[in-house]
Amino acid sequence: MRVPVIGVTGPIASGKTTVAKVIAAAGGALVDCDALGARVLESPEVQSSIVAAFGPGVLGAGGAVSRRKLARVVFESDRNLDRLNRIVRAPLKRIITAEVLKRRARASYIVLDAVLLFQYKFRFKVDYAVVTRASRAKRLARIMRRDGVSRSEALARIERQRKLESGWARADVSIATDGSLARVRSEAGRIRDRFLARPKTAERKARCRRSSRTGR
Repeated sequence: MRVPVIGVTGPIASGKTTVAKVIAAAGGALVDCDALGARVLESPEVQSSIVAAFGPGVLGAGGAVSRRKLARVVFESDRNLDRLNRIVRAPLKRIITAEVLKRRARASYIVLDAVLLFQYKFRFKVDYAVVTRASRAKRLARIMRRDGVSRSEALARIERQRKLESGWARADVSIATDGSLARVRSEAGRIRDRFLARPKTAERKARCRRSSRTGR
């Protein structure tokens, strides 16, 4: 049986992962696409392609691609970010799809934490999309604190995602994360509960219609 898939997306440092975890907390299976992306970057074939595209300067002390060094390079320009996306797109789509299909058998619903939710065309259906929002100032502060980067580097990461905004605008619901963590969690829980109640409500109405037609 196909279980519903809830996609959580949004710009960098907008609280996407926090919201996704709350939505998954009622028995859902969380598929973290950032974590899967890190796994893809560990592939020897992908690492070879990255070094060929960006040079040995992206390698760390152990000879593997350093995510921090790679981030500095790819967020310098749209061209570099597009080059990386072309390298990882196919293997990342495969691993995401495999994770979703695997978790269907054990979960009542799936939560997909994916910044590129609307850019990737998955074989499975996303039934409901949630976009997270936060002010530019809040996101800048979060990126600088979380990633230990300068203000200019944080700004570059925000700017590189501007072309994704048209996709995020297609989400079914938006949640602001500028407020307290407790408030964000409460709102994310309400969004989840409203969505999960929809099929049950529709099923009850269908049963009532069938009962009225049969006179039971």
